[in-house]
Amino acid sequence: MSFSHRVSTFCRTASVAATVALFAGLSPVIAQTSSSADYRASVDPDILALPTSTSSSLAESQSPNSVPNYGYPEKYGFSHFAAEFGGGWTTPANEDQHDLTYGWDVVAGAGYKFNRKFSLLGEYQFNSNKIPGKVLAQVGEPGGDIHIWSLTVAPVWNYKTSGVWGGYLTGGGGYYRKTTSFTEPALITGYYCDYFYCYPYQYVGDVVVAQFSTNQGGLNVGGGFTFGNWSGGKLYAEARYTWIDTPGRSTQIVPVTFGFRW
Repeated sequence: MSFSHRVSTFCRTASVAATVALFAGLSPVIAQTSSSADYRASVDPDILALPTSTSSSLAESQSPNSVPNYGYPEKYGFSHFAAEFGGGWTTPANEDQHDLTYGWDVVAGAGYKFNRKFSLLGEYQFNSNKIPGKVLAQVGEPGGDIHIWSLTVAPVWNYKTSGVWGGYLTGGGGYYRKTTSFTEPALITGYYCDYFYCYPYQYVGDVVVAQFSTNQGGLNVGGGFTFGNWSGGKLYAEARYTWIDTPGRSTQIVPVTFGFRW
């Protein structure tokens, strides 16, 4: 066999081997391409056309900050609802120390929280004090008391909002009504009734024999401390100096209140 014939035979053999190797290597790719094409053909084109930002939008929708706010702490969003309720004692101040005894007070309020530091509340407060014995002796009555109730607007500035302990300043003003009553003990007849009959009974109680009221404006200023954090609410203790423009001479008291506020 000549040399040229041997070269030609080798080239034909190499070509066949290369062709077989090429088809063997491409067959998995062809199979995978065909499989992918079949899968794409079976899927809704609209699903394949979803933007790449869909997954990020879904993740953001599950973020704690996007959960509707129900008045809970910052973890669940910020609540604009502000409220308070409490009670304590009332101390007479300045000249009223001679005309009033220590008494008690209750307060309730609700309003709007602009941010974590500033809120505005509408408040109702009721104060009850007795009239000292020496004053009663001057008017010739055995008993008496003074009630003061008010409707006021009170801005609140929280100068410390982080941590377990907090602090705030408050003040405001509005409408005050002061009622002075003189009482005497008397035999009072009451009635207890069942399904068939009413039974009278008597007891000794105080009856009002003289009373007068005044309506006027007033101001208050003070501050307090808070403790804890339960669903956005905190215990509080505060004191306020209250000035009321009553006729003849102003009334001055210092209610000290303990309660719960949001």
